[in-house]
Amino acid sequence: MPTKAQSFAQLAEYTAEHLTSSLANWTGFLTTVGRLYKYPYHEQLMIYAQRPDATACADYELWNNKMNRFVHRGSTGIALLDSTGDKPKLKYVFDVSDTGGRENSRRPFLWEMQDHHNEPILEMLADKFDVKESSLFEAFDIIARNLSKEYYEDHREDIRYLTENSFLEEYDEDNLQSAFVDAAAVSTAYTLMKRCGLETEEYFSHEDFLPIFDFNTADAVCLLGTAVSEQSEKVFRQIAITITKTERERSSEHEQHHLSEERGLSDTKPEHSATGSAFGEIREDAKNISPEASDSLVQFPTPERETLPSSIGDRSHRNQTDGGFTRNRRL
Repeated sequence: MPTKAQSFAQLAEYTAEHLTSSLANWTGFLTTVGRLYKYPYHEQLMIYAQRPDATACADYELWNNKMNRFVHRGSTGIALLDSTGDKPKLKYVFDVSDTGGRENSRRPFLWEMQDHHNEPILEMLADKFDVKESSLFEAFDIIARNLSKEYYEDHREDIRYLTENSFLEEYDEDNLQSAFVDAAAVSTAYTLMKRCGLETEEYFSHEDFLPIFDFNTADAVCLLGTAVSEQSEKVFRQIAITITKTERERSSEHEQHHLSEERGLSDTKPEHSATGSAFGEIREDAKNISPEASDSLVQFPTPERETLPSSIGDRSHRNQTDGGFTRNRRL
């Protein structure tokens, strides 16, 4: 009888083998990748297999100690495979929907793109990825293809090895490169657009995704999924920094605007007021709309630094770290 860890390993392999069996399966997985971009591919795969609607996951300790939130009694954790030791073992994370708040609890930072983020993000893409387009659709499309070409060059030997026994096995070098770049580029572009709320149905057709169906083994899917995961993470981390900076600037401008209004009203107020309370009421109103509420939905994190992708040739799925926390603890 298989152990619990072996059972979940079988679930991971079964899920991987069926990801590219239909377009719905693959785009569903890409949607999960976009929401949970701080996780590596093999953990995104496990979360998709068990809780495809998860939005922000962390282990029990992080929720309880760092976020000051409690995990609801009876919640089922999402099992992740840890292959760093001699034998695979399981670790568990919980989605934010499994938690409740306490006094002074924190909410995870889940950025959402708004219309006023469009221009700052385009400027960032031009600066960080040297893509100067007036449309996010076109910018994401070009960036995804450029990253996919670079990824192929950096992992050429791994790609040939991981496509053995798949439909790609008999491809010559040029056709293998073309198939990989096309599949990785369309998948990465879709992931970026979907997470940013763009209308992917208007931009992509079923034919655009035909290259993914040649990745029909667990290893080949791991290859493609890892590429998409690492490439999209690079872009998403920069987008998160840009949105955070934009919101801080807007908040500061909003505060300065109200301070200016207070000063203006103070200057025009009679020297002796009948009630003496007008200025105090204005200051109280300004305090009430301050963005620094202790239980705000949006918590502004320290700007994240881009991390270098790990080699896909390491099939042990070593536990990666980011900012001092193990990857499975990231929100």
